[in-house]
Amino acid sequence: MLPPITSNTQVDFRTTVSEGIEDAVSGELMTKAVTLVPCGHTFNKDTVIQCLARNKLCPLDREPIERYVRNYTVRQLAEAAKSHPLEEVKQKPSEEAQKYFLRGKDLCEKNENEAAIEVLLHALKLSPFYEKAQAYLEFCLKCSSKPSSQPLSPPLSLSKKGKEKISSSAKEDYIELLFNLLEEPSIQEHTSLKHLLESQLQALVNQESEKLTVKEQEGYKWTKNLLGEGKKVRLFTVQKLQQIAMAILYEEILHFHFPEERENLAEKASILDSIYEIDPSLANEAKVPLIFENLFKKAQSLSPLEFKDNNQKKEPFTLPTYASYLLNINRLLLWQKLPGGEDCLNQAKMKTLLLKQKGELLKEWIKEHGKYISELNLSNLGLTFLAPEIGQLSNLKMLDLKRNQLTVLPTTIGQLTRLQLLDLGTNQLTALSDTIGQLSGLKVLYLSQNELTVLPDTIGQLSQLQYLNLDKNQLTALPDTIGQLSELKALYLSQNELTVLPDTIGQLSQLQHLNLDKNQLTALPDTIGQLLKLSVLYLGENQLTALPDTIGQLSKLSMLILDRNQLTALPATIGQLAQLGLLDLRTNQLRALPVEIKRLQECRICLDENPLQNDG
Repeated sequence: MLPPITSNTQVDFRTTVSEGIEDAVSGELMTKAVTLVPCGHTFNKDTVIQCLARNKLCPLDREPIERYVRNYTVRQLAEAAKSHPLEEVKQKPSEEAQKYFLRGKDLCEKNENEAAIEVLLHALKLSPFYEKAQAYLEFCLKCSSKPSSQPLSPPLSLSKKGKEKISSSAKEDYIELLFNLLEEPSIQEHTSLKHLLESQLQALVNQESEKLTVKEQEGYKWTKNLLGEGKKVRLFTVQKLQQIAMAILYEEILHFHFPEERENLAEKASILDSIYEIDPSLANEAKVPLIFENLFKKAQSLSPLEFKDNNQKKEPFTLPTYASYLLNINRLLLWQKLPGGEDCLNQAKMKTLLLKQKGELLKEWIKEHGKYISELNLSNLGLTFLAPEIGQLSNLKMLDLKRNQLTVLPTTIGQLTRLQLLDLGTNQLTALSDTIGQLSGLKVLYLSQNELTVLPDTIGQLSQLQYLNLDKNQLTALPDTIGQLSELKALYLSQNELTVLPDTIGQLSQLQHLNLDKNQLTALPDTIGQLLKLSVLYLGENQLTALPDTIGQLSKLSMLILDRNQLTALPATIGQLAQLGLLDLRTNQLRALPVEIKRLQECRICLDENPLQNDG
């Protein structure tokens, strides 16, 4: 780890370099000067960082570096020299002096110190303020006065700059940078940013890996060259760090709402933006204040005394703050809808409590008053999160949550084992908790108009389920366990992205109604013919090119919708569907019909927009 930095201590620089205020190693103006402890030599901070990474020795006298402190005097002189260059201060060495220096440098690197001292003294006689000559001279004097078993390495000269680059690890650089940033007054004034940097620093120090994570690399990229002494630079640094912090926080909020998403989390941003009515074209860091503004407004409506006179509380923009507000806002929205809940919240003593204090009382209140609740309508309530206390309503039989903004369900939903009807239609769910399978008494499940891309395998544990509506989602496949729904009578899957059906679909022995309109199906499994109780089958607007022969086994089928597919022929077994009353074959590629279709004398057959060559 880097030595501790104590920038509040001002140390006068030791005159080991001239008033030209150049770094003896890099040759750059010392606008970031620091003084080494205990030797007292002064260099630019970048030079010191390189030394710490390499051997932790002063490049002039090879003394161990215990720590370093900011050298305000040298920094101010360097800034002045930069703004108002003085020829008498920054004189260029004469050509003759440069020749002597190069010769002395060569002798120094060959460890011929006595000869080098003589030559370098001559160079300084010609140009007294020749900093590089001074640095090499002091180095040679140190070497000649301290015999060593191994020759010391000379200071890195400008001639080697670019060829021999000393670099510390990015992790060490970032740690050092964070230490410096935390000392900035402008950082101290921003509590949330200060906490963020402190947590980043703690994580960096504790982690074993020397490599930075993607987020750390992003933060380092923006900050490594921005820390300077000028006020404008400091403010710019703070601004950039705030942007980075807000962008990272936005991603954390996304992950909070979509915990099952491991990849392509950014694709879910549109859902979060719609929940908070945010312009999706805004940068992520610009969205965070709008999200918190939305939260604070909702909190104010539920706890007005806490936000008296419309003054927003100065809460830090952090994930814990977000999670706390989100949870407690939705706790109170739920509480208001419980029988007797609104009366409780309107009591004078409750109104004096903070939002969080009220929310934390919900659990005890439900324990006492919620045991007899069997039906609960929470539809169109503006819920963005379902409080985990919902699982305490153990006698609930009907729960209506449609038309909210839920993105995830709590695992406690599985505790509602007596639930018979659950309506989650028109929300923003992208996944279901595995505990959904614990709803052993569930008979009706509405999940239409969500963002589901997959169903958990535990869906098959709903052994009493009779009705399942999954219309208007983004499902690309069904789990094999879907076939375990032995009591299922109606399955709605229209407007998804299904490309294939599992063979286990044929195990739904009680199924009467199956809607697969507007998917991407190219074929049906042969097991479709095992659905002996099926009465209605919708397959319109898919990409089917053929039907399996087993379609003829659906003896109770009364309606078969196959419009807008790519069918080029029908199986002869189609004529076995004696109960068929409607066969919709519009907009396909049929050129001929099997003669067996004539057996369907009681069936209305729609054949518009097919390239038929005869009447079949």
